[in-house]
Amino acid sequence: MSDVNKIYAGPGIFVWDIDEDGAEKPESMTIDLTQGGINFTTTTTYFEPTTDQTGTAPVKSISTGTTGAINFETPDMDFEKVIKYNPNATKVVDGTTPSKVKYQVTGLAGKELPQKRAVIKPQGVTDPSRFIYIESVGIKFDVNAAFVLDNNLRLTIAAMAYPSLNAIPKGLLYTWGDITATA
Repeated sequence: MSDVNKIYAGPGIFVWDIDEDGAEKPESMTIDLTQGGINFTTTTTYFEPTTDQTGTAPVKSISTGTTGAINFETPDMDFEKVIKYNPNATKVVDGTTPSKVKYQVTGLAGKELPQKRAVIKPQGVTDPSRFIYIESVGIKFDVNAAFVLDNNLRLTIAAMAYPSLNAIPKGLLYTWGDITATA
């Protein structure tokens, strides 16, 4: 029988760069203000062989890989966070007047996104069984600078979750629950 007490709702927190026990590293980045919530999804691809006798109907499905996606928007316009995860973003401090700062984002190709372990956890919840740890996350960056009367500026976070070849088990994509649990 289902338990209605296990129906959860509420906003989430995204933390990028945590250690193998789920603790935040000194250089970690936390985004705890979101608009529209945090959405984590996975996508699995399949090879589906056919035979002449079955036409275009596959005779079986074989998993060929799974990736994940984390998507949300944040009104947290702190560009210090952006330079941590976006290799195209830089901070420039004026040589004469150090209080004058600018952030520049280039649009050239060829820079690899840094990948780090992340966690999504519900706001105000300390029970690790409700956390989702994503083993290897690269954050894709876009800005949504809408200067409008009834909304605010926000950063669009579209992160990719990759299977980790260094994790145990090999290819680990995510862990749902207490990351410190052992067999």
